[in-house]
Amino acid sequence: MKSIAERVLIVFFVVLLAAQCVPAAAAGSRDPLKQRKILGNSEQAAEESETVAAPTQATSGVPGSQLPILERAIDPDAYVLGPYDEIGVTIMGTEPRTFQLNVLPEGDVLVPDVGPVHADGLTLTEFRRALSDKVNMYFRNVEIYCYLEAPALFRVFVTGAVEKPGVVAVSGVERVTDAIEKAGGVRGGGSTRRITLERGGELIRIDILRFLLQGDLKNNPFLRSGDRVQVPPAGARAVITGQVKRAGTYEIVEGESISDLIELAGGFTIDALDDSVLLTRVEGGRVSVSSIAKTQFDMPLRDQDEIGIFDRLKWRRYVQVEGATLRTGRFLLAPGEGIADLIVRAGGLESSADRSAAYVQKRDGKTVKVDLKDYLSPEPTTDVALEDGDVLTIPSMRRTVTVGGEVNEPGEFPYNGSMTIVQYIGLAGGPSENGSVNRVVIYSSDGRTRGVDRNDHPSMGDVIIVKKSSYKIFGDFFSGVIRIGTIVVSILILNK
Repeated sequence: MKSIAERVLIVFFVVLLAAQCVPAAAAGSRDPLKQRKILGNSEQAAEESETVAAPTQATSGVPGSQLPILERAIDPDAYVLGPYDEIGVTIMGTEPRTFQLNVLPEGDVLVPDVGPVHADGLTLTEFRRALSDKVNMYFRNVEIYCYLEAPALFRVFVTGAVEKPGVVAVSGVERVTDAIEKAGGVRGGGSTRRITLERGGELIRIDILRFLLQGDLKNNPFLRSGDRVQVPPAGARAVITGQVKRAGTYEIVEGESISDLIELAGGFTIDALDDSVLLTRVEGGRVSVSSIAKTQFDMPLRDQDEIGIFDRLKWRRYVQVEGATLRTGRFLLAPGEGIADLIVRAGGLESSADRSAAYVQKRDGKTVKVDLKDYLSPEPTTDVALEDGDVLTIPSMRRTVTVGGEVNEPGEFPYNGSMTIVQYIGLAGGPSENGSVNRVVIYSSDGRTRGVDRNDHPSMGDVIIVKKSSYKIFGDFFSGVIRIGTIVVSILILNK
């Protein structure tokens, strides 16, 4: 009886225990919230395990918790995913689900309830398409959102002529210059123009100098996992001096020309003579110096070449313009420029300009008289070759007419183009008792004389000279003859 009772008691406890476990299990299978909670706990555990492992990985220079500084927002079409990139995935449906996932070391992203999706080497945009295709295989009527939460750090080897060659930790938003900087920078004697980036078996030439001087981002690409940066010793160098914006010594690469060097130096300054340069070259132990015309600026450079850019100020020639032009002062003299061209650049002549009295004063003190009528005609027949230091003077005609000679009140009178010669003589008080309006000579401002009629109109600056009348001249002559005859008769009488 005792054994039977013990067996009954054991069966009772087994049945009771089963009754308590089955409802709990059934409730768990029916409650989706508890299922997600369990899934969440497993995800949290996985994240905690990754967090625990992260410090060990960070000490080796691969992933870490410090986010890099972005130069701008991530471009999903350009950013390439790699191991340890942190990705956020949201599946919007009847029950929205969000996951924080990492690209695994093998290059896949393990999406719960979906499976692995390859990500390594894909841009963020390409991965979004691949993820959408994979999710749509298991879910219907859902929207997928995928974004980069934090770029991962990865190893890049920087070798060659840097201060600290070896492994550096970078991210996909950093560039070649960032890796070189983390390696201590380019060592003295290292190249900044022949750096190579090894990526997937391909060698990419990097010209850091062009990036630094011209902002050419093609010469400073973003880094990717597995990249290797090699900084070789500096190669050939050339010197550029004179009137360029950044004169100095530059490393040159094979095939570069004089034009390329001028471009690296920032181009010509405003005072540069850009039609030729001076090339100093070492050939066979001898130094040669030659002038290179602009048409030969595509000449390849050699090691130790020196390019000199002429200073326009040292070769400029100036002339001075004074007198009756609209603009006076110092003018830059162009090659082969003559008087006519210079007057045009000076704004032309003023109305009072005395064209016949112009002259050029040379630096040696000589004076060359110039009649501008010969130079300013539509088809000038002559010209004077101007030289550095010449002074072109164009006097102004006096805006007066001078009346002198046999007049009662000689002097200067304001010029009036409508007045005749006899009217000007009238302003001078008329002819004296010995003068005659019919015997007038005019001296022009150029010193030439001309006979005129009393009703002619004088020009500005003319000098009107009224001469003695013919009757007065004859009377004076007759009176002189009579006086001489009287003296002769008196002498003859005394001698008798």
